[in-house]
Amino acid sequence: MTTYTATRAIDGDTDAYFAYIADPENLPQYFPHMVSAHEQPDGTVETTARVDADRDGQEETVTAEARFDADFAAKEITWSAPGPHDYSGSLRIADDAAELTIDTTEDIPGIQRSLEDALEAIAANLQRGA
Repeated sequence: MTTYTATRAIDGDTDAYFAYIADPENLPQYFPHMVSAHEQPDGTVETTARVDADRDGQEETVTAEARFDADFAAKEITWSAPGPHDYSGSLRIADDAAELTIDTTEDIPGIQRSLEDALEAIAANLQRGA
């Protein structure tokens, strides 16, 4: 299993930060390849993303269902998506910083930069009042 992690200091209210990331409808606002995310009645989240899933150099539209859990007491969201890559992750608020972690069975080119970009996008969106 490969683990990728990015951390960024939080400027501002950590409760507001967590409320923003705890809403799965906000996922496309900070994960660059995600097109949509909608919570389903059973508690899963249906996501649609534009990614190069088959590694042929061209992006495809991929739709999947994922578990998405928000623990307000711990200020942590966790998710997992079933499938061949055993993909899971977490976004945790602690000590005035956000830590984003992705675990997958594959080495994914560009994912480290994507994690850092996601944390930057969250901060920028909150500064704009998203």
